[in-house]
Amino acid sequence: MPNLTDISVQKLQPGLHFDEKVKNFAIRVGKNRRTWIVVKGENRTKITLGHYPAMSLSEARKRAMLALATPTQEKVRISFPDAVQEFLGLSRWRFHSKRVLTSSLKHFKWTKPLDKITYDDVVTALNAIEGSSARSHALKDIKTFFNWAIPRYLSTSPCVGIKAEPQASRSRVLTDDEIKALWPHCEGTFGTIFKLLLLTGQRKTEIGLLKGEYIKGDKVTLPPTIVKNKREHTFPLGPLAQSLLPEKNRGYLFNATEGDGPYNGYAYHLKKLQKASGTDNFTLHDLRRTFSTRMAMLSVPIHVTEKILNHVSGTHTGVQAIYNRYSYQNEMSEAVLLYEHDLPPETSRVLM
Repeated sequence: MPNLTDISVQKLQPGLHFDEKVKNFAIRVGKNRRTWIVVKGENRTKITLGHYPAMSLSEARKRAMLALATPTQEKVRISFPDAVQEFLGLSRWRFHSKRVLTSSLKHFKWTKPLDKITYDDVVTALNAIEGSSARSHALKDIKTFFNWAIPRYLSTSPCVGIKAEPQASRSRVLTDDEIKALWPHCEGTFGTIFKLLLLTGQRKTEIGLLKGEYIKGDKVTLPPTIVKNKREHTFPLGPLAQSLLPEKNRGYLFNATEGDGPYNGYAYHLKKLQKASGTDNFTLHDLRRTFSTRMAMLSVPIHVTEKILNHVSGTHTGVQAIYNRYSYQNEMSEAVLLYEHDLPPETSRVLM
């Protein structure tokens, strides 16, 4: 039983090879993969730690010692669909988060027991998803699911060693001509949301989940429950944005087509808008970048723009975030008014 080394691991023949340094720690060499495992208990239960080279020898040894030091418990066996149902039923999910997770996890159609799902199963399911971004989001969500399942139902995740594809950084900003082309085709609930995203720079969920109670005059105060960074956020509305707001009834300002839930037809209506306007290759999040870019062109100070956007990773971090408690509400209101006046005339007739 040799002491495993980085060099010897690469040269091992198919079979199970135990380490001399850490008892009951081994690597299983198969035709296509090398898998780190530990063997525990009287029943000689094999626990998968990860795969080489995605998991290094030193990291595998650390995980092996941790696994061997943890008392072995019988895991309750549950099927993948039942585990997903339990996972999505957690009270911690916000409405939008649950809807996104539900949609994402539909890519994984296994019906077998949760503990029988393998690394290969996950990779195969991911490879069947079209689009790099969609695969990346699906991987993030299935990792979240399997991490939740530990230690409830699993000892380790079959996602260990699977890395997300590098995502190209987006730089798309809508031009004046594109805004002019899009504006007249912004109709119905989605059209109003689209215009407000362009006019306020907020995230789609923050506008889509608006309620009348959040709006006081020309200010909107979003509660932490719907804000990405979980911090209350107040931002101003210019005259044009105020004129677009629907009547403040109880509940959401923008309802789903059926039921009392919030609006959820973004993907369908965005494609429809792009086709009608002849403007494509942009996402709703690009409106946020467009807002920020136009603010810079108007010489609005970056810290004011970031306050409107509710960025906490830019100028409002560290000592600045701790000691500078000024809200910049007046500066933000002036910036938004300047922004609306600078938009193409076709969008701002209400201001004349």
